[in-house]
Amino acid sequence: MKRLMIVLALLFANGVHAQKRPILDVLYDQVDAFNKGDIERLVKNVSDDFIWFSLTSDTLMIDVSGKQNFRTSMINYFAGGRKVHSSIEQYAIDGNRVSFREVVSHKGKDGQDVSASAMGIYEIVDGRIRRAWYFIDGGEA
Repeated sequence: MKRLMIVLALLFANGVHAQKRPILDVLYDQVDAFNKGDIERLVKNVSDDFIWFSLTSDTLMIDVSGKQNFRTSMINYFAGGRKVHSSIEQYAIDGNRVSFREVVSHKGKDGQDVSASAMGIYEIVDGRIRRAWYFIDGGEA
């Protein structure tokens, strides 16, 4: 009985660690891929049934539905060699979801720094982003 309890305790402890570590790996890999404009890696990190929601104070929209539509969206976003930088300022993990504050910046047409911040939530299933919700604060990055 004692041996069974130890095995169960180890499995539980490893399960909790395994659940949190991959979630952060996916989040930070997605940020790194975004910063490098690595479309293939961005797409690899999302599930086939991926949906990206955007929310403002007045609107809820589906920005992208499906992996291939996400690929097209990222190709369009990075068209012309667009250079952007994303940083995660805070995060919290709850089950298979990670919520975070993200700031995205780039140089505007006039050479000035432009940035936008958002709160985001990724639902991670089987090591891939299944759902993304972005609560948009303003600006366009």
